[in-house]
Amino acid sequence: MGDKFDLGGAHISGSAIGNRATVNNNYGAPADALLAALVAQRAELLRDAPADGRDDVRTRLDEIEAQLRSDRPNREVVRTGWQRIAGIVGVLSEPVMAITKLIAKFLS
Repeated sequence: MGDKFDLGGAHISGSAIGNRATVNNNYGAPADALLAALVAQRAELLRDAPADGRDDVRTRLDEIEAQLRSDRPNREVVRTGWQRIAGIVGVLSEPVMAITKLIAKFLS
């Protein structure tokens, strides 16, 4: 008889459950951390953007998130998209500063 798990509607992604399960914790770690930060800070980034730049920021965030969710993210798309977002929102914005650090780690 195998293991039984009651997850009660939990959402599990990128994990393994059960006996003898192996998880490679290094796989996609920078992209995962960056994606989580972008998703968490999305509303704040849009709020900090001037009204005439919000649609552009939204489009660039969608492009970056799509890249980070892909098997092979295009780092150039991420880099140029983020430069555009930082230029619109402003480099002194708190979420821009925090995410820029994660972008730098992702691109290195």
